Amino acid sequence: MGLACSNIRLLTLTARKADCEYGISIDSMRKMALTREQSALSQEYYSKLQSKTISYYNNGQYNKINYNYLMGYGANYTAITAGTKPLKSENSMILTDYKGQVVMSEAYANAITAVLGSSAMDSQGRGGTFSTEKIPEILAELIPGYSAEQFKAVMDGDGIETSYEANGVQTITGEETGTSTTVNNSETSTNILQSIIDFYEPIFKAAAANGWTTEYNNEMKTNDDYVSDAIVSGSFQLATVNEDGNYDPDTSLTYFVTAGLVESRTDSDVREEITAWYNAEKERITEKENFIDIDMDNLSTELESINTEIQSIKSLIDDAISSVFDWGSG
Repeated sequence: MGLACSNIRLLTLTARKADCEYGISIDSMRKMALTREQSALSQEYYSKLQSKTISYYNNGQYNKINYNYLMGYGANYTAITAGTKPLKSENSMILTDYKGQVVMSEAYANAITAVLGSSAMDSQGRGGTFSTEKIPEILAELIPGYSAEQFKAVMDGDGIETSYEANGVQTITGEETGTSTTVNNSETSTNILQSIIDFYEPIFKAAAANGWTTEYNNEMKTNDDYVSDAIVSGSFQLATVNEDGNYDPDTSLTYFVTAGLVESRTDSDVREEITAWYNAEKERITEKENFIDIDMDNLSTELESINTEIQSIKSLIDDAISSVFDWGSG
């Protein structure tokens, strides 16, 4: 009976020993996985620390680049003519996607399709090339208060004739006779239109020559970092437009940074956020590793006890077997 019980106990301990060894093996693999995770985390951390944001300098501070700064404020032409918003220092610098198509806002796309027809834009929000002769009409759709003929006259180098009737002329001209006069506004209006044309003509010339897209508008609306991140990754590109609407060659991001048109910077606030994220992730991995270490220690201790007990039971079994053979040998 004792021999049978010992064999049953030996089998039970042998099974448990296999379980412990298997558990230790699994824990070892889990630790190796955590080591790889920690290595990947460190690589991602240092990669994030080196990541840049594309910025512009205005009013004594650096500002993350955005669509409005590069491409204008839609129909709000006072931003261009009156300096109510920060403007890029080089009008010929525009924003394109990786295909070379001009990134258009909804307002610009609406102006184009109003002139060319809805078929000018496909279901993906992309449009093809068109004649530059349409640009005065497109600008007239975009900018209220001016006609296509007026835009064309200024683009051709001719001024426009405008005037208005003013009351209380003494407050305007210093004259005390009469109650109204006609004020010639031609020079002012021509200058306003020229400022608008200087800013927008490279954008629409490039669209006419290379095509255009609204595909990214939703992302740009919901993510303030989208334009800067896309320029860094290469999804968006900065381009310099020549007189024909084509892009000057060899104008990489480095070119625009070197030229001082944009800045490539690492934001200290972002670095602090990245470091906080890294420390939290590292602590999470450490907690997992500590749990695995405790489990391995417990299994190792149990395995050691099982091995000791197995040796003891084997000795009892050997003694029992020996005693049976010894009993018959006398």
